[in-house]
Amino acid sequence: MKRSLFLFGIFFHLIFFARGTAFSDETQNPNDFIVLEDFSSQSENGLPEGWKPQRDNPAPSEVYQMNEIDKETVLHANGKPNRIFKKMKWNPHEYPFITWKWRILRVPDDPDKERNSTVYVALGTDLLGIPKLTKYSWSSIKAVGTEESGGMFRPTTIVIRSGSPENGEWVTETINVLEDHKRLHNETPPNEAYGFGIMTTLETEFGAFIVHK
Repeated sequence: MKRSLFLFGIFFHLIFFARGTAFSDETQNPNDFIVLEDFSSQSENGLPEGWKPQRDNPAPSEVYQMNEIDKETVLHANGKPNRIFKKMKWNPHEYPFITWKWRILRVPDDPDKERNSTVYVALGTDLLGIPKLTKYSWSSIKAVGTEESGGMFRPTTIVIRSGSPENGEWVTETINVLEDHKRLHNETPPNEAYGFGIMTTLETEFGAFIVHK
Protein backbone atom coordinates (compact mmCIF):
# COMPACT_ATOMS: atom_id res chain seq x y z
CA MET A 1 0.00 0.00 0.00
CA LYS A 2 2.79 2.43 0.99
CA ARG A 3 4.70 1.58 -2.17
CA SER A 4 1.60 2.28 -4.33
CA LEU A 5 1.08 5.65 -2.66
CA PHE A 6 4.77 6.47 -3.13
CA LEU A 7 4.64 5.69 -6.87
CA PHE A 8 1.37 7.57 -7.17
CA GLY A 9 2.98 10.63 -5.60
CA ILE A 10 5.89 10.43 -8.05
CA PHE A 11 3.46 10.20 -10.93
CA PHE A 12 1.52 13.32 -10.03
CA HIS A 13 4.68 15.24 -9.25
CA LEU A 14 5.86 14.46 -12.76
CA ILE A 15 2.48 15.28 -14.27
CA PHE A 16 2.02 18.64 -12.60
CA PHE A 17 5.47 19.98 -11.87
CA ALA A 18 7.69 18.62 -14.61
CA ARG A 19 7.68 19.96 -18.15
CA GLY A 20 4.16 19.87 -19.59
CA THR A 21 2.43 16.61 -18.77
CA ALA A 22 5.48 14.44 -19.31
CA PHE A 23 5.85 11.30 -17.23
CA SER A 24 8.21 8.38 -16.96
CA ASP A 25 7.22 4.87 -17.99
CA GLU A 26 9.58 3.66 -15.28
CA THR A 27 7.45 5.14 -12.50
CA GLN A 28 3.91 4.68 -13.81
CA ASN A 29 2.17 2.05 -15.92
CA PRO A 30 0.48 3.82 -18.88
CA ASN A 31 -2.53 1.53 -18.41
CA ASP A 32 -3.17 3.05 -14.98
CA PHE A 33 -4.37 6.42 -16.28
CA ILE A 34 -5.84 8.32 -19.25
CA VAL A 35 -5.09 11.96 -19.99
CA LEU A 36 -8.50 13.47 -20.75
CA GLU A 37 -7.12 16.92 -21.55
CA ASP A 38 -3.73 18.63 -21.49
CA PHE A 39 -4.75 21.73 -23.53
CA SER A 40 -2.05 21.03 -26.10
CA SER A 41 -4.16 21.66 -29.22
CA GLN A 42 -6.63 24.38 -30.24
CA SER A 43 -9.71 24.24 -32.47
CA GLU A 44 -11.06 26.88 -34.85
CA ASN A 45 -13.43 28.35 -32.22
CA GLY A 46 -10.48 29.21 -30.00
CA LEU A 47 -11.22 26.48 -27.47
CA PRO A 48 -9.07 23.42 -26.83
CA GLU A 49 -9.68 20.69 -29.39
CA GLY A 50 -12.96 18.82 -28.85
CA TRP A 51 -14.60 21.35 -26.50
CA LYS A 52 -18.02 22.87 -27.24
CA PRO A 53 -19.53 26.02 -25.68
CA GLN A 54 -22.98 26.13 -24.12
CA ARG A 55 -23.74 29.33 -26.03
CA ASP A 56 -22.12 31.76 -28.46
CA ASN A 57 -22.38 34.88 -26.27
CA PRO A 58 -19.97 35.70 -24.79
CA ALA A 59 -17.79 34.27 -27.51
CA PRO A 60 -15.70 31.36 -26.19
CA SER A 61 -12.54 33.04 -27.47
CA GLU A 62 -13.36 36.04 -25.24
CA VAL A 63 -13.62 33.84 -22.16
CA TYR A 64 -11.01 31.10 -22.57
CA GLN A 65 -7.39 31.28 -23.72
CA MET A 66 -4.61 28.71 -23.68
CA ASN A 67 -1.43 30.08 -22.12
CA GLU A 68 2.01 28.64 -21.58
CA ILE A 69 3.27 28.84 -18.00
CA ASP A 70 6.63 27.30 -17.09
CA LYS A 71 6.60 25.32 -20.36
CA GLU A 72 3.16 23.88 -19.57
CA THR A 73 -0.05 24.78 -21.39
CA VAL A 74 -2.94 25.77 -19.14
CA LEU A 75 -6.46 27.03 -19.79
CA HIS A 76 -7.19 30.56 -18.59
CA ALA A 77 -10.81 31.60 -17.93
CA ASN A 78 -11.53 35.28 -17.32
CA GLY A 79 -14.72 34.72 -15.29
CA LYS A 80 -17.36 35.54 -17.89
CA PRO A 81 -19.86 32.69 -17.61
CA ASN A 82 -20.01 30.37 -20.60
CA ARG A 83 -19.86 26.65 -19.87
CA ILE A 84 -17.74 24.49 -22.14
CA PHE A 85 -17.99 20.72 -22.36
CA LYS A 86 -15.96 17.91 -23.89
CA LYS A 87 -17.32 14.48 -24.69
CA MET A 88 -14.73 11.99 -23.52
CA LYS A 89 -15.31 8.28 -23.14
CA TRP A 90 -13.66 6.21 -20.44
CA ASN A 91 -14.71 3.37 -18.15
CA PRO A 92 -15.38 4.93 -14.70
CA HIS A 93 -15.33 1.50 -13.08
CA GLU A 94 -11.78 0.96 -14.29
CA TYR A 95 -10.71 4.60 -13.82
CA PRO A 96 -12.86 5.95 -10.96
CA PHE A 97 -10.65 8.90 -10.00
CA ILE A 98 -10.25 12.21 -11.80
CA THR A 99 -7.38 14.56 -10.97
CA TRP A 100 -6.78 18.12 -12.11
CA LYS A 101 -5.06 21.26 -10.89
CA TRP A 102 -6.48 24.77 -10.81
CA ARG A 103 -5.90 28.15 -9.24
CA ILE A 104 -8.10 31.15 -8.57
CA LEU A 105 -6.39 34.34 -9.68
CA ARG A 106 -8.85 36.87 -8.26
CA VAL A 107 -11.87 36.78 -5.93
CA PRO A 108 -13.93 40.00 -5.79
CA ASP A 109 -14.46 41.32 -2.28
CA ASP A 110 -18.23 40.81 -2.16
CA PRO A 111 -19.46 38.69 0.78
CA ASP A 112 -23.08 38.82 -0.39
CA LYS A 113 -22.65 37.42 -3.91
CA GLU A 114 -21.31 33.97 -4.61
CA ARG A 115 -18.96 33.42 -7.51
CA ASN A 116 -17.39 30.12 -8.35
CA SER A 117 -15.27 28.00 -10.60
CA THR A 118 -16.70 24.60 -11.42
CA VAL A 119 -15.77 21.30 -13.02
CA TYR A 120 -18.65 19.15 -14.29
CA VAL A 121 -18.40 15.37 -14.63
CA ALA A 122 -21.00 13.25 -16.44
CA LEU A 123 -20.68 9.49 -16.07
CA GLY A 124 -23.99 8.77 -17.74
CA THR A 125 -27.23 10.15 -19.16
CA ASP A 126 -30.92 9.89 -18.36
CA LEU A 127 -33.59 8.28 -20.55
CA LEU A 128 -33.74 11.44 -22.68
CA GLY A 129 -30.01 11.40 -23.30
CA ILE A 130 -29.39 14.39 -20.98
CA PRO A 131 -26.07 14.09 -19.11
CA LYS A 132 -26.29 13.41 -15.38
CA LEU A 133 -23.88 16.02 -14.07
CA THR A 134 -21.99 16.24 -10.81
CA LYS A 135 -20.61 19.74 -10.29
CA TYR A 136 -17.42 20.28 -8.26
CA SER A 137 -17.22 23.89 -7.13
CA TRP A 138 -14.60 26.30 -5.84
CA SER A 139 -16.89 28.86 -4.19
CA SER A 140 -16.03 32.39 -3.15
CA ILE A 141 -18.18 32.18 0.00
CA LYS A 142 -19.85 28.76 0.51
CA ALA A 143 -18.29 26.33 2.96
CA VAL A 144 -16.37 23.26 1.86
CA GLY A 145 -18.62 20.20 2.04
CA THR A 146 -21.79 22.08 1.07
CA GLU A 147 -23.96 19.95 -1.22
CA GLU A 148 -26.92 21.15 -3.26
CA SER A 149 -29.24 18.83 -5.14
CA GLY A 150 -30.02 20.15 -8.59
CA GLY A 151 -33.17 18.09 -9.03
CA MET A 152 -34.31 16.99 -12.46
CA PHE A 153 -32.18 18.20 -15.41
CA ARG A 154 -29.79 20.18 -13.17
CA PRO A 155 -26.41 19.16 -11.70
CA THR A 156 -25.82 18.28 -8.09
CA THR A 157 -23.16 20.58 -6.62
CA ILE A 158 -20.40 19.73 -4.14
CA VAL A 159 -18.23 22.58 -2.80
CA ILE A 160 -14.67 21.24 -2.59
CA ARG A 161 -12.82 24.57 -2.19
CA SER A 162 -13.77 27.93 -0.72
CA GLY A 163 -12.29 31.43 -0.73
CA SER A 164 -9.04 32.60 -2.27
CA PRO A 165 -5.72 30.83 -1.70
CA GLU A 166 -2.72 32.92 -0.76
CA ASN A 167 -0.52 34.07 -3.65
CA GLY A 168 -2.71 32.33 -6.23
CA GLU A 169 -0.96 28.98 -5.81
CA TRP A 170 -2.01 25.87 -7.72
CA VAL A 171 -4.23 23.35 -5.96
CA THR A 172 -4.52 19.72 -7.06
CA GLU A 173 -7.80 17.83 -6.70
CA THR A 174 -8.33 14.07 -6.75
CA ILE A 175 -11.98 13.00 -6.74
CA ASN A 176 -13.58 9.56 -6.74
CA VAL A 177 -16.26 10.48 -9.26
CA LEU A 178 -17.59 6.93 -9.43
CA GLU A 179 -18.53 6.86 -5.75
CA ASP A 180 -19.95 10.40 -5.92
CA HIS A 181 -22.15 9.42 -8.87
CA LYS A 182 -23.45 6.33 -7.06
CA ARG A 183 -24.26 8.32 -3.93
CA LEU A 184 -25.70 11.45 -5.52
CA HIS A 185 -27.58 9.93 -8.46
CA ASN A 186 -28.63 6.70 -6.73
CA GLU A 187 -27.40 4.48 -9.53
CA THR A 188 -24.39 2.63 -10.84
CA PRO A 189 -23.19 4.40 -14.01
CA PRO A 190 -22.61 2.58 -17.29
CA ASN A 191 -19.18 1.35 -18.36
CA GLU A 192 -18.73 4.33 -20.68
CA ALA A 193 -18.61 7.87 -19.25
CA TYR A 194 -20.09 10.81 -21.17
CA GLY A 195 -17.61 13.64 -20.58
CA PHE A 196 -16.72 16.63 -18.44
CA GLY A 197 -16.96 20.41 -18.50
CA ILE A 198 -15.86 23.74 -17.02
CA MET A 199 -17.62 26.99 -16.13
CA THR A 200 -16.37 29.94 -14.11
CA THR A 201 -17.51 33.25 -12.73
CA LEU A 202 -14.06 33.69 -11.19
CA GLU A 203 -10.79 34.26 -13.01
CA THR A 204 -9.27 30.79 -12.98
CA GLU A 205 -6.57 28.69 -14.62
CA PHE A 206 -6.79 24.94 -15.17
CA GLY A 207 -4.07 22.35 -15.71
CA ALA A 208 -4.32 18.83 -17.14
CA PHE A 209 -7.27 16.51 -16.42
CA ILE A 210 -6.46 12.84 -15.84
CA VAL A 211 -8.54 9.80 -14.92
CA HIS A 212 -6.83 6.94 -13.12
CA LYS A 213 -7.19 3.82 -11.02
